[in-house]
Amino acid sequence: MISMMYLVLTAMLALNVSVEILYGYSLVDGSLRKSIDIADKRNASLNAQFESLVAQNPAKTQEWKDKADLVIKESEELYNYVTVIKRNIVGLVDGVQAIKRADGTYKEGEELVISDGGRGDLNITGQVGMLKHSVDGKSYDPAGPKLKASLDAYSEFLQSLVTDSVIGATIKSSFATEGRYSKEVKRTIKWEEGMFDNMPAIATITLLSKIQNDIRNVESQILQYLIGQIDAGDFRVNKIEALVIPNSKYVVKGGKYHAQIVLAARDSTKELEIEVGGRPLVNGIYEFSANTIGKSTYKGTISMEKPDGTSITYPFNSEYVVGEPSATISADMMNVFYAGIDNPLSVSVPGVAAGDVDITITNGAQVKTATGWNIRPAKVGVECVITVTAVFDGKKQEVASKPFRVKPLPPPLAKLEYMNGASKEKFKGGTIAKNLLITATRVIAELDDDDLDVKYKVLSFSLNYNDSMGNTLVENQPAGQDLTKKQLDVLKGLVKGKMVYITNVEAVGPDNVKRRLPPVDIALK
Repeated sequence: MISMMYLVLTAMLALNVSVEILYGYSLVDGSLRKSIDIADKRNASLNAQFESLVAQNPAKTQEWKDKADLVIKESEELYNYVTVIKRNIVGLVDGVQAIKRADGTYKEGEELVISDGGRGDLNITGQVGMLKHSVDGKSYDPAGPKLKASLDAYSEFLQSLVTDSVIGATIKSSFATEGRYSKEVKRTIKWEEGMFDNMPAIATITLLSKIQNDIRNVESQILQYLIGQIDAGDFRVNKIEALVIPNSKYVVKGGKYHAQIVLAARDSTKELEIEVGGRPLVNGIYEFSANTIGKSTYKGTISMEKPDGTSITYPFNSEYVVGEPSATISADMMNVFYAGIDNPLSVSVPGVAAGDVDITITNGAQVKTATGWNIRPAKVGVECVITVTAVFDGKKQEVASKPFRVKPLPPPLAKLEYMNGASKEKFKGGTIAKNLLITATRVIAELDDDDLDVKYKVLSFSLNYNDSMGNTLVENQPAGQDLTKKQLDVLKGLVKGKMVYITNVEAVGPDNVKRRLPPVDIALK
């Protein structure tokens, strides 16, 4: 019964691989074969180029040609082994006659094409890859473990030939044979199992063609690399110049001077001999503690061995300036802080990145912003002292400090807001046209100082006026800034020669201090 269920399941799996998918694999396989043909021609051209270079200069080129020959040999052996695996799969799926000529010999080098009916076969690839099998009377061991071992050895061999990390990484990724963890079966699937076991025949054929394509492409890359190495050691430049590249020519006292001293063109396979003041340097790094204020100079030499064995020396000199630590500290609004509000502060230290600059303060608190700090003083009349620190060579150092006076916010003025066409206008007192006065809606409080952007809120106010008998009357707005209906009526009824007064204006600012503002007198023009 179990055997019958397995057969049914296998048949269902085969049916689930659609004709379109199988046909798609065939298209991909055909495309890979075309790419392989192109790579074969390219590799033949590179090999011919090697032969020409050896003929021109065998002493210089033969070492690299020998390595190239070994690459070609190893690549060909691995490529042919993959062809044998493909031939065995086709032979078992469609019969040995599918891969033989009429005379009974194998069609070596010709396309191995699997039949339409055999593309979806799920058994043969597992047999070839995972089990011992026979084709045309010949016995074969499981191909999967042997192919994995061959790919690993081939990858390690190629990587041993190159020093370029990018090429090495390409080789490693092209022939990666690590297993993968499957959530479905909750275990690690070996590379060879994923390649062969229970795979449609055409899918495995396509994957094997991809391996062959990778072999040819990586072979091309290595041959090109080896050709490039022939001249890699040559010292051929039209100008050589000594250069000193300091991190900065400005150094604060106590900091370190750091400079890279190099030749503009040099042979990376030969060590340079660099001296400054008769003292040899390691890796061309000149570094010392700068403790003397002012301008200083230094000089030295760089010596390099030429291809003919002789040495040539290049002199150099440079200078640097050591200054006292300094900082620029400025309040963005003015040279004082106001209590109860955020006061923007800008701080900079020459030669130091903004992220390595910090501050501490007395009599207040600070908050870091995208452009500096916001300072909120605590007490009026007590100085707020800003102390700046900066990081030099990994060490925090105090740079400068500056005191700021702390003043209370100045009192605002009460103003009557009205409409002049489509724009809002503010009336501080005096004469005003009747048509403008009747558009007034509220009383506001604000500073006349444009340097301070401080918002005030009107809490209450009164409107004082005289009746026809000369009696003084008062209309109050006890809660808010908007004119009451009665206050609006008084303004609308005002005639020339009469005056009204906005008095008892109470306002509060961001410092939460209530203020009684001067009155606003209103007369018609």
